[in-house]
Amino acid sequence: MSVELIKKPINVFQTIDEQQKEELLETGLIVPDNKPDVLDILVVDTDVIVRTREKTGKVMEVGGEIIYQVIYRADNQEQSLEAINAKAPWSISCNYPAREEDIRTVAKSSVEHSSVDILNGRKLSARSVIKLNVKYLLAKSIEAGESVQGENIYQRANHQKIAMLEETGEKTVNVAESMDLPEGKPVMEEILYNHAALKDVRVNDNANLEGLLEVDYLYRAENDSARLENIHMEVPISKNLDIENFRYTNISVNPTVKSISLKPDEDMDGLLTRVRLDAEIGVEYFLYSSENVHLVNDAYCLDYDFELDKKPVTICVEENDMYDNIQVNDNFMLDTAGDTLEEVLSLTMKPRLISTEKEEGAIEVNGCLDICVLYGTGMDMRVIRGANQEVMFTHRLAMADPQAPHDIDISLGIDQSSFEIISDTELAVKALISVQVHMSKKQQIDIVTDVKGVRAAEKKENPPLLVYYAQQNDSLWSIAKRYRVPVQKILDDNDMAEEKEPSAGQKILLIG
Repeated sequence: MSVELIKKPINVFQTIDEQQKEELLETGLIVPDNKPDVLDILVVDTDVIVRTREKTGKVMEVGGEIIYQVIYRADNQEQSLEAINAKAPWSISCNYPAREEDIRTVAKSSVEHSSVDILNGRKLSARSVIKLNVKYLLAKSIEAGESVQGENIYQRANHQKIAMLEETGEKTVNVAESMDLPEGKPVMEEILYNHAALKDVRVNDNANLEGLLEVDYLYRAENDSARLENIHMEVPISKNLDIENFRYTNISVNPTVKSISLKPDEDMDGLLTRVRLDAEIGVEYFLYSSENVHLVNDAYCLDYDFELDKKPVTICVEENDMYDNIQVNDNFMLDTAGDTLEEVLSLTMKPRLISTEKEEGAIEVNGCLDICVLYGTGMDMRVIRGANQEVMFTHRLAMADPQAPHDIDISLGIDQSSFEIISDTELAVKALISVQVHMSKKQQIDIVTDVKGVRAAEKKENPPLLVYYAQQNDSLWSIAKRYRVPVQKILDDNDMAEEKEPSAGQKILLIG
């Protein structure tokens, strides 16, 4: 007789390593030839983008760009407001797990702190602390036993739900738009500063990306260099990601603005009353499928002895996204040098995740709201000033199943923001921060990988009638396996209508 284990491949994945890196990067910034010298730096806005991941031996090189927007007061008679826009490459080395299997790398970056110092009127020194989070996901296929085949074999199996990572990748969505200035706004001379953010981004069942690209920009009016205008624009996004893998049942995305270009554009009269927007959005996607698989967990034979070889495997049983909002309110003082705070010219807010901790059935989110503000003080706003502010926040998210192990990935965005001048020197800000939490629920199960030690069972005659009294933790299955009889025979011989586990001391008749 042969005993054969029929196997089914199942895809499992797990986070095998997670590394946090912080590095101080220094960059020299040169004032363009067509710009005046720097007198004072008012605002520094910094973004960091991951562009490359390259494995070399035991090292993973993660690289990208730091994008600087520096607003400064010029060292000229008008002390005009000027801007420097620059990019600087960066690369950080991370250890790569010593494995040969299929490992996927997920990298996220943020700027923890930036400062820019004036070396001379034409050269600046920028210092930025970059925080890099790198996760290594191990994906592999495991041959798991779904049935044991042979004569007079009885087996027990479970239906196990498994959520499988089918594919990871990144798509690029290009956005190009030309928009008119709002009615009544003056003709443009130069765009000084811009800030872009994604809002309400979702992916439908057809892998179509929907959302809004919100852009705020500050420009100088033509023929009036002292007049500055702040414009808000919203560009709808609707783009199919053209994903060829159709096995997935759930998709999770992490979109980021990789680059943005805003340029004044001419109308039909040759006047700069339009804005040309070109943006590149990187969409990192994760495809998951959910399947109920049939996995054997025990078996016995009436005529043969054998042993099932088992090993523990960590699987993902559930993948889902949870959404929440964090309300942040704060008041802070601005340096007005004794003048009155008259007007806010531009204010942008960017949420930044600092840390997450799981405790007492909840996820604690610690973050920071990075604020860049340009403001005018004094009669007729005779002096324009700037400031970088930080507002810390903490928020707790309840977990539906706090005892189960989870892998957690959190993304932050801005849903709404506003500000109000509340005194001669004080500003109040409000922000509604959107939180997206991707949760991978884990579970450890034993899978059958082999049948070993198959040999003919030693024949022994059971008495015509055996009275057995169930012990603590006995089951009908364990009794049937011990005495090599089918469970159904025990049910029939004891007039049991259904398989119900016996209580300790219950009399069970085993009729030969």
